[in-house]
Amino acid sequence: MDSRGKRDSRLGYTRPINWIHIINDELPRLRLYASTALGGPAEGDLAVEAALGDLFEGHLAASLDRAVLYRLLDRQARSLAGMPPSERVELLKHLAGFEADEAHGIVQWDSLAPLRSVS
Repeated sequence: MDSRGKRDSRLGYTRPINWIHIINDELPRLRLYASTALGGPAEGDLAVEAALGDLFEGHLAASLDRAVLYRLLDRQARSLAGMPPSERVELLKHLAGFEADEAHGIVQWDSLAPLRSVS
């Protein structure tokens, strides 16, 4: 995905990215991250469901950014598991492909304010 929110396809064209595409593309990694961080697939799926519920409740007006999904999910994982932040950073880097600074930003994020619409 490039910085404009478009993904290059194998056919050489780009398509606009929306939340449906981001969720579809990231759901397997979200589930893997959550199940690893929380110790099992059932717990992970519940956290993913809660994070997506948060997204749908009030954050869809936010700019398109897959990190938003992981911030919401990490907030769930933080409250449910005792995995240290450094380990969650490593999971984000290796399972979801984030750069170190992006992963640290996700793990250190603690506010819903930047995600809410300013209307």
